[in-house]
Amino acid sequence: MYAEYFPVFADLVHRLGLVALVSMAYGSIIRAFNLPWTRGLMVGFLFGGAAIISMLDPVIVDEGIIVDARSILLALSAPFGGVAAVLVSTALTILSRILIGGAGVHAGVVGIVIIGLISLIFTLVYRPQTYSWKHFLILGLTVPLYTLSVFILPFEQALPIFQRIALPMLTLSVAGIFLISMFLHRERLRVDRVKTLEVDAHTDPLTNLANRRLFDRVARRTFRKAASTGGDVFSLVMIDIDSFKSINDHWGHSNGDLVLVEISTIIRSLVRKSDLVARYGGEEIAILMPSATAVEAMAMAEAIRRRVNETFFDLGRTQAHVTVSAGVATFTAQHQSMTELIEEADVALYRAKRLGRNRIELAAMAA
Repeated sequence: MYAEYFPVFADLVHRLGLVALVSMAYGSIIRAFNLPWTRGLMVGFLFGGAAIISMLDPVIVDEGIIVDARSILLALSAPFGGVAAVLVSTALTILSRILIGGAGVHAGVVGIVIIGLISLIFTLVYRPQTYSWKHFLILGLTVPLYTLSVFILPFEQALPIFQRIALPMLTLSVAGIFLISMFLHRERLRVDRVKTLEVDAHTDPLTNLANRRLFDRVARRTFRKAASTGGDVFSLVMIDIDSFKSINDHWGHSNGDLVLVEISTIIRSLVRKSDLVARYGGEEIAILMPSATAVEAMAMAEAIRRRVNETFFDLGRTQAHVTVSAGVATFTAQHQSMTELIEEADVALYRAKRLGRNRIELAAMAA
């Protein structure tokens, strides 16, 4: 008695290949875009575009009445792209369905809206961190509710259509959403793990600043760009905690670590978003300042020196006064390498220490 369902179901399963390709493209998007709204927009365009492609090669149930794999794509847009994704994909799909036209256009638009709402509600109820196979099974069982939109048509026309598509769409929805969502979820977890490993590989574990490896890589790239253009200026600030050895010897290494962490926090709060702050080694901290002149770098270094000088650090049962010294060097056309610029900043730093500490010195070439 179910033989009439098989052609519709077989055609719809054939179109799941498109959904599988979307799953592969999704991984590329979440690797390339970090900002939630930007990523959401791109996921929305991906899922919406794929839904449109699916609608261009539909299963024709009746004159002007089509079914396709759009329900799977729209249903997964919010769980894997957020609000922006479901809004974009739903809008694109509605526009496409209107342009396709036919007797079922109104029912189709209502069905798309229903799927979008189900997707959005699902995301609001189940946060991404809690997704499991049970949640996607629930989504798969819920999405076929959109087929009720067919009853916008006259009842005598809608009922046979509903009877013909209800079971295939329920089966496809449960199987498709369950399988594809598991793949997407694994892909997102894999990308997150890779990003975590990348962050760990470039982060100092004590201060959470960039480590020497990342600093060297970015500094060399910045130098090459400035040297090739001849017009890009950037500055380097090398900061060292004064008498840090005596802090460790007097209050212990654990308290010395606390001082280093708090000074790192102060520096992060004062630098620009474009600046790279790195633990260069021991108690020495480097700040790479793109597009910063010597005057701007000196002002930044002085603001850091002043803030540290005004801060009292809690070390056990007492408070300690700690100071820093800094050397500033700025790129010029005469510099031959990044190593040369770093050495100049270091020379200026040690000059500041020789002259009494708690001060800032500018490298000779930048003066």
